Amino acid sequence: MTLDEAREHIGSDVLYRAPHGSTQNGIITSVNDWFVFVRYGITGSGVATPPETLTLREAPAKQEQS
Repeated sequence: MTLDEAREHIGSDVLYRAPHGSTQNGIITSVNDWFVFVRYGITGSGVATPPETLTLREAPAKQEQS
């Protein structure tokens, strides 16, 4: 992910991939000139995260109401 992509997706779900291979789900809360701030779990504030370690998670498809 790039910083520009992150700015376009504030409030979206992302997947963080740590250098050692573990993953964690989070939500983009804000973006500055260097980092994407992501809220992981129930933490109250965003954690500075390098954008290249994030992947946008696809939202589930909406089902049509009949």
